[in-house]
Amino acid sequence: MQGYLDTVIAVGAPEYTTASLVLQGDQVVAEAYRDGLGSESPLKGFSMSKSFANLLVGRLAARGVVAVDDALLLPGWDQDQRSLVTWDRSLRMSSGLRWHEAALGPDNDQGQMFYNTADPAAYAASKPLEVAPYSRFNYSSGDYMNVASALVRVPHWFDPGWDLGGPFSLEFAPDGGVPLLAEGVYLTTRGWAGMARLYMNGGRLGEQQILPDQWVTYSLTPSDTNYDYGAGLWLNRGQNLFPDLPPDVFAFIGSYDRYVVAVPAEDVVVVRFGFSHQPGDFDMERFVLNVLELVP
Repeated sequence: MQGYLDTVIAVGAPEYTTASLVLQGDQVVAEAYRDGLGSESPLKGFSMSKSFANLLVGRLAARGVVAVDDALLLPGWDQDQRSLVTWDRSLRMSSGLRWHEAALGPDNDQGQMFYNTADPAAYAASKPLEVAPYSRFNYSSGDYMNVASALVRVPHWFDPGWDLGGPFSLEFAPDGGVPLLAEGVYLTTRGWAGMARLYMNGGRLGEQQILPDQWVTYSLTPSDTNYDYGAGLWLNRGQNLFPDLPPDVFAFIGSYDRYVVAVPAEDVVVVRFGFSHQPGDFDMERFVLNVLELVP
């Protein structure tokens, strides 16, 4: 296994893998890094950060201070139809708010929000309701920026009573008030793998019950608007995400072919970070299949 990961990490453009790890049970089977990275390096997840947002909301739900059917009610939303937007509709990217997920080109909401405004939270919150909530799936970093804005309005929104197994950090908006949970979470490879273990084990990581089992079930339940998406996690129920992997597989997915893929039937988690030139330059499904052939 170590030899295989070393071979993958040595490949350059257009794939260019920078970090990889295989976890079986609670044990690291093999890991490989390049360019000065290592097991203690926090790595930016980009849209894998949305899955971390699910964890934070789940912690609040466990305390009973948030319910998924509660309205987000950001400032001014009680004055119009945005009052219909709930935590659940945002986590499932079915809020109905106008949004075009693009970093470049015309109407590039993602690029404008993250890179061309001093107030990303206000940019996302300003979007009007375009269609009825739950009527369509629309991949939206704006929805997760709104989740972050609502999150920080809850007292003690971040509690330190859990540990994913390594250092991590959060990017914040320029004013320092709202975390960029749509793309700005940094965890080590072991931290990302540990987060996947949570959802494989009913919310437990080692001796810690970090999330309620009911929250895990909720998170892994397909959305009405997209059978391949839960509440911040990608699903393989219809084997559309990874046709040759089992239907119980789920994943965190970020730009540049960054993946955490959990295979519950094999008790295996596979992590891959890199800088693919184009989406799909790195064949994650083939990588996972090769790993599964090598695990003990």
